[in-house]
Amino acid sequence: MKIISDSKSFGKSWLESFKDHTNIQSIALWTVAVITGLVSVGYAKIFKASEKLFLSQQAQHPRVILALTPLLFFAAAFLVKRYSPESAGSGIPQILASLEEKYEGEGKTFIDRLLSVRVILMKILSSILCILGGGAIGREGPTLQISAGLFHLMGKMVRKVNQQTNDKLWIIAGSSAGLAAAFNTPLGGIVYAIEEVGRDRFHGIRHSLLGAVIISGLVAQWILGNYLYLGYPVILPFGFSFFWIAIAVGFLAGSLGAIFGKIIVYLSQIKMIKHWSAPLFLGLLVAGIVYFEPGGAGGGTEVMNDLLFGRHAPSPWLTGARILTTLFSYLTGVAGGIFSPALAIGASMGAQFSQLAHIENANLVMLLGMIGFLTGMTQTPFTSFILVLEMSDHHSAIFPMMTTALIANMSARGISKTSVYEQLSQRYKAKKIFSAHGEGELV
Repeated sequence: MKIISDSKSFGKSWLESFKDHTNIQSIALWTVAVITGLVSVGYAKIFKASEKLFLSQQAQHPRVILALTPLLFFAAAFLVKRYSPESAGSGIPQILASLEEKYEGEGKTFIDRLLSVRVILMKILSSILCILGGGAIGREGPTLQISAGLFHLMGKMVRKVNQQTNDKLWIIAGSSAGLAAAFNTPLGGIVYAIEEVGRDRFHGIRHSLLGAVIISGLVAQWILGNYLYLGYPVILPFGFSFFWIAIAVGFLAGSLGAIFGKIIVYLSQIKMIKHWSAPLFLGLLVAGIVYFEPGGAGGGTEVMNDLLFGRHAPSPWLTGARILTTLFSYLTGVAGGIFSPALAIGASMGAQFSQLAHIENANLVMLLGMIGFLTGMTQTPFTSFILVLEMSDHHSAIFPMMTTALIANMSARGISKTSVYEQLSQRYKAKKIFSAHGEGELV
């Protein structure tokens, strides 16, 4: 009888635990983390297949892209402008803007629009159309907004039973989990939360954040395997004299990254860029560049792998082509990121710098170029070097990586006090221009 009584007592306690608001929130977080991992992997596979399809068509029928790219760019931009302006661009500015608002009144409506189901769907569809047309866009920034949206939607459901739940927790945990799943970099996801989206809010959400990143990352690894985003590029032994190279790369790549960010912000404000015909014209420019320099197409992962594993030597105009195709693709207003394209620009810079300076350890210089350019553009030095460190598994190079990130951040801040994402997020916050029909100005 005592066993039966104890069993009933245990069952009652177990059921009572599900009524506890803290436990409900934890279960909801774990559930949406699994969903986020699955969605991130599915999106990555579709994105990659679409990119490969374009590259194969480009190789077989290079002239076809002169017509195909502008049409697909136009379709991708039209979907965003007509149905979901909030899904334009990378997605990170929208996350930052949502974290600046209180979840009440107009702020609640604003956040719900930035992280809605419609945004998630348009983010995926528009970016896929653009990459099918050879756009130099990445899936990583969009993955962050998609993941933040999924977590935010779950948070709204939890709020019905727990009014005290922290609305920022869901957005921060979602974006960090998305980054971890997109790059297979769990440490990068945590550091990103602290350095970019979390900042002063990290202390109160650290346990929930860790759980979300771990679960979404594990789901991605379970499906894709324990892969490295950049594979295992070989780097040669280096001495203390190499730190001068790390400093030079940090200064050059960091400065160029900051300048690139300022150009994006400036050009995206020009009214002519927002005209309905702009995506057609910009798509034609991208197609023309890609026709003469195929390395300018796509998100950049293929370019990085080709350079790191010696499959192709960099052409003299590869860096310029990557910069222009990334810039033109972003200005169309499609739902596409600049995270991976920024890494590709940095890799091509590093490769060409190695050629000009006759540096044998070219792979390490390429990794430093990625860190430097990404740091200059985003002004997140910790996130940048940890991402590249995790993506390449070269812990022996951590000190030159840190050096490059530090110098790049210093040089970038001399050019611009705020990152491209912060500047774009302020535009979202200042205007709040989205109508009830989902129409508005592209940012």
